[in-house]
Amino acid sequence: MHRVASVGVLWALCCATTAADAQDVPVSFEAAVALAARNPRVLQGHRGSALLRRAAETSPPVDANPQITVTGGARVTPAGEQGFEGSVGVSQSFSVQGVAGLRRAALSDESRWMGAEADAETLTRRLAAANAWLALREAEEQLSLAESAIANEARFVDLVTRLAAGGERTAGDVAAASVGLEEARMRGRLAEGAIADARWAAAAEIGTPERGALVTEGPAPELPAPSERERQLAFEGVASLPSVRSRRLLARVEATRALEERATRGTRLTLGVEARRDALTAGVVQATVAVPLPFFAVGDREFAARRAAALRMEGEADAEAVRAAAELRLAAHDVEHSTEVYDALVANLLPASERAVALRERQLTVGEGTILDVLDARRSLVDARIRWVRAAHDRTSARLRWSVLAQAARRGE
Repeated sequence: MHRVASVGVLWALCCATTAADAQDVPVSFEAAVALAARNPRVLQGHRGSALLRRAAETSPPVDANPQITVTGGARVTPAGEQGFEGSVGVSQSFSVQGVAGLRRAALSDESRWMGAEADAETLTRRLAAANAWLALREAEEQLSLAESAIANEARFVDLVTRLAAGGERTAGDVAAASVGLEEARMRGRLAEGAIADARWAAAAEIGTPERGALVTEGPAPELPAPSERERQLAFEGVASLPSVRSRRLLARVEATRALEERATRGTRLTLGVEARRDALTAGVVQATVAVPLPFFAVGDREFAARRAAALRMEGEADAEAVRAAAELRLAAHDVEHSTEVYDALVANLLPASERAVALRERQLTVGEGTILDVLDARRSLVDARIRWVRAAHDRTSARLRWSVLAQAARRGE
């Protein structure tokens, strides 16, 4: 009896866990984009940028620490002057080339570069999350279409079966109608698989900690097509895109580091003061000045390596600007093309397919058409609806991508 009760408790716990795991987790479009912006890489990138900025603000005005020198000993000859002798000296080294200022400049440039990198990552994550949400919404709509098609095909099988019972149709017609139903069910199974993939892909991009299956809630974003003036402003602001800015700033960081490396090994001025006591108790205070002659170790190796890297990164920034401009123009083209396809489907193909199905079914009912004609018309309608859902997704995705890129180009996000 005790074992039976234990099994019952375990079964109840398993059922409760399964129900909790299967619970849907609704997420809106705005929430998905906001969650993506809190990606660990984005957050840590901004924190790193703030850390470098604080380091630049608190960087000391001198790049070297003061040095204290203490010496002590005894005079051993001549015998009449034996006694303790020692000295204490303090010196401070200064860079003639201004290493401290160059160091602050390098830290500031590194902070801006890391911030631009975080902005670029934010833009990428937001677009990825938005597209994942839209893909999940499309998968949900495709599943809804598949379920509707299954219901329609089942009703059609019932109709053909009744006609066959009255002698108006044959068993072959019933079999053909059944094939259409099975095809619709197969599309439904494929749609279920697609929605599972879309859910996990969206969860990976959004990064939600909740357990359960993601489902979309709320409307999809409705974005207007850009005007010609908006396009021109976006094309002019390509250099402000985060991916371009980050590479420009990285090249600037390397150039500043090159100057810092060379200045570190450049001319330095060391000033000091020394207090000395000899064995005869005489006290001496004197100043010291040291200036190395930078003839050989002048940092050429380090400067050349950094400067070469800066030149290479400037080329990468130029190439990224060209690529970003092409991407922006492609995004503008996709907006136009996806809108044309969607409008054509809504205005022409979809209504024509619906009329064709209605006419073929009417002809079949009055005995003037064939079952194959109806099946062909139904398949065409299903394909048209699937393409309509896909076209709506493509149009929204294209407008969203353009909107995000254009805003980043205009505002320098």
